[in-house]
Amino acid sequence: MKINVVIFDLDGTITEPILDFDQIRKEIGFGPHAGTILEEMEHMTELEKKRAFAIIDAHETAAVEKSRLNAGVRETLDYLAVKKIQTGIITRNTKENALAVAAKHSLNFDHIVDRFDGPVKPDAWGVLRLCEIFNTPPEQVIVVGDFLHDVQAARAAGAVSVLLKNHKNAHDFLPWSDYSIDRIDELISLIQKLYSRKV
Repeated sequence: MKINVVIFDLDGTITEPILDFDQIRKEIGFGPHAGTILEEMEHMTELEKKRAFAIIDAHETAAVEKSRLNAGVRETLDYLAVKKIQTGIITRNTKENALAVAAKHSLNFDHIVDRFDGPVKPDAWGVLRLCEIFNTPPEQVIVVGDFLHDVQAARAAGAVSVLLKNHKNAHDFLPWSDYSIDRIDELISLIQKLYSRKV
């Protein structure tokens, strides 16, 4: 099975989890049982959205400055580069922040899709958009993430979903993933395993 593209989530996957989404919800004014932030914001007025995005932007900018790579990220990206496997980012964050993280840690990604480009994860749109850009069918694409939205988007698009189990709730998302890993560099052996598999 040939893998031509690997798509990563940004926060919590490329970088260590640092964003405090509960605190962001609280500052915006959402209750403890509110849904995900971007979806809840769809019910806001434009003025309310502007205020909410200002809060989100402040947290995201601070997270970039404090960001640290997850173990194995650099080795994995080096391996993918040697194998000429293209890489992408799909994030509910912004392209500017993704580029800032990449610049801070001297990383390179071939393309980035952010929350303003189209429907966000768990919608399949971002995965399918990168498949189109890379001219690669979804079944030859791996999507790696640490949250339910990541593996749901991969599954909806028909891509290979890989869950990074780096937090206490990760096991709840296993039913939506094709594979799971504890460290990003476990992707290397997974890709080698998939290459050796007859289709």
